[in-house]
Amino acid sequence: MEIIDFLLAEDQLFTTITLLVLIALLIGNIIADKLKKYEDIDANAATELMDDDNLIILDVREQKERKAGYIKGDIHIPLGDVKNQLSKLDKNKSILVYCRSGSRSAHIAGLLTRNEYEKVYNLKGGIQAWKRAKMPVST
Repeated sequence: MEIIDFLLAEDQLFTTITLLVLIALLIGNIIADKLKKYEDIDANAATELMDDDNLIILDVREQKERKAGYIKGDIHIPLGDVKNQLSKLDKNKSILVYCRSGSRSAHIAGLLTRNEYEKVYNLKGGIQAWKRAKMPVST
């Protein structure tokens, strides 16, 4: 009861609201992570996937970003065009999506799973993590 009185005290109201918002964000993040249907993988796990001939590597960065390097054998479809070009991607194949840091590719991985693509992977950390892991980059 003392904790509730403390949290509801006038001088603690801002702290209480902040604490509740942080708890709600944490719970929302946990739920969203459980509901996602794609898998985040690191560069090493991605190289294991590349042994499969039924893998599509999808770069969703902008054209100018590719000058910094790309993964050999990938398909380039900029983020804004992916939705209109889903028919180019075979639903029976695994798809590894990457971008610069892994954020945009996570968005596209979610889009793909919502459109009934089943074997979808997001390269966690994107091409930056790929380079940090000393994996080969084409230019």
